[in-house]
Amino acid sequence: MRKFFFLTALFMMILTATVFAEETAEPEAETPDEPYVYTSEDFKFSITCPIKPIAVVQNPWQETDKHGEMLVFANEGFEVLYGYIIQVDAFDTKEVPDFNKGTTAAIGDYLGALKKNNGFARADLVNITKKNKGVVAVTADKIDVLNQETGEVEGQFVADKQYVYTFFRTPEGRCISIQLISSNLEDRMFIDTYRGSVASFKDNIKDKKDKKDKKDKKDKKDKKDKKDKKDKKDKDKK
Repeated sequence: MRKFFFLTALFMMILTATVFAEETAEPEAETPDEPYVYTSEDFKFSITCPIKPIAVVQNPWQETDKHGEMLVFANEGFEVLYGYIIQVDAFDTKEVPDFNKGTTAAIGDYLGALKKNNGFARADLVNITKKNKGVVAVTADKIDVLNQETGEVEGQFVADKQYVYTFFRTPEGRCISIQLISSNLEDRMFIDTYRGSVASFKDNIKDKKDKKDKKDKKDKKDKKDKKDKKDKKDKDKK
């Protein structure tokens, strides 16, 4: 949950995906941008986006212990101006209190630790939907630089931009983080759109399990029917 420093290779992937899309797209009549439901087959989720992503980058952290995708809506050269980073299995459920049923003290301690240890200026418990709560955290615009020997503040690091994160559990039990990348967090429209996207998040992990269960039941039934027919045929012969 620390600030991301995107590698050149990552941005080349974004640019390549964008250029490829522009070169291969069929000419279409111009239509106003409208919400787009993006579905990840690899990470089993759906989310309503402000527009269709111009690029999707898997594992933007370049780390093997993190899993998810970055949805890019606008970029300028190597810089992502507007996008979401969605991480699945984003935190250890055993170490994070239940945002819906946890005690006020436990949640308060978690919010305090989140700000102290991860460079967040704010961290608040919010309603994701009517039935599910989560935590919204905003990175600090200024971070104190401490002397490693004395522990005293030597100066301040001024961030070029701030990021908004939302952490929550899905009804299926997965731990999700959705990060907003925007060059203008002061524009309420971007925040409201982001909140709507977070609320729209759908965990499709159960869909895969349901399909497997249905297939297993069908295979079991087919096997039983086949055995019954064989038994009946053997009985008739006698």
